[in-house]
Amino acid sequence: MDQHMDESTPITPVAPEPSPGSSISSLPSMPPAVQRHIVTEYNDAVYNPRAIPKIPLRVPQKNPRRSLGPPPHPGSYVPSSPASTITSTGHLSPPYKADSAAGEMDREDDNTTPEAEQTDEKHWFEDRRRSRRFLVIVGIVTLIIIVGLAIGLPLGLRNKVSTQGSQADDADGSGLPFPAGSFSFKTSLQKTEAGCTSKNTTWRCDPTTPGGSSTFYWDITQLNYYTYTITSSQNPFAPDFTNVSMKIRDYNKPTERLEFSFLVNKTVIPSDAGSPTNRAAKCAYADTKFAATLYTRKRGTTLIDPPAHHTKYAAWPGDMEIVQSLDSTIGQPVCQDAMSHPIADVSAGPGTCQCQYSNTDSQ
Repeated sequence: MDQHMDESTPITPVAPEPSPGSSISSLPSMPPAVQRHIVTEYNDAVYNPRAIPKIPLRVPQKNPRRSLGPPPHPGSYVPSSPASTITSTGHLSPPYKADSAAGEMDREDDNTTPEAEQTDEKHWFEDRRRSRRFLVIVGIVTLIIIVGLAIGLPLGLRNKVSTQGSQADDADGSGLPFPAGSFSFKTSLQKTEAGCTSKNTTWRCDPTTPGGSSTFYWDITQLNYYTYTITSSQNPFAPDFTNVSMKIRDYNKPTERLEFSFLVNKTVIPSDAGSPTNRAAKCAYADTKFAATLYTRKRGTTLIDPPAHHTKYAAWPGDMEIVQSLDSTIGQPVCQDAMSHPIADVSAGPGTCQCQYSNTDSQ
């Protein structure tokens, strides 16, 4: 066996196996405390010679990588006797590796080359250079925004003022597409009828003389493509009304026209009020119909083109017809004397009362 053993093969010491007949007293001399511990374990049937591993103990080889690190800690105390060796192996702690790991980290830090330090410094300068470029760009953008606001705000306010001015002009009737806008409607009294009352002087039209001129001032507003409303303005004798709906007839034809109507209470002061023949000082006609027709494309027998622009309260370019009318109604009119006492001197007539205006004589 010695002849075949290689010189390089490590020699592993083998612990001597105690014989079955050996006793505790045959153990080599050891400290009294260790002997008492072994005797106690033997008496408690803890010690079992057969549990001793028969595999020869091997001395762990050193790691060549750890040989460069700090010196290892001294191993735990191992008694020289076999029994003490067996007893102590049960209390061995695992090897401590923290110091070796720390040593490896320190060696890695020590292995930092000058080239790596130069690379880190280069990256640091590049980061600073990028930060400076970013700050310069942010400053330029901020300056542009401030300059834009400084220039844009005054212009915006000026445009807003001009827009409000143009809107005010449009509201005044100028610049709106025809037929929307503010117009004056100059007419003349064409016909007067007083058939709805028993006394003709209790119904009258303004002006009182036939052929007299009357001018109405109205504002037309377009709500959508086919819908318009009309409101009265500056009419000393005509009824007041607001946002009355208008209907368009014969759209885009020569007879195209706007129509509207509403009911109004008409009050008349008789021409002979206070005379011995008429005690009525005032008469009221409830639910008198006020109707108007405004032509947009003809004036008499001539076709006209709608004006592109017009000034406020410009003359209406087309024909117009305005009628106030009331059919005979029981209980109409209601008249009072000068003391505001009701009188029964005036009653309903069999016919119709009306005031008819047009601009046919005002061309």
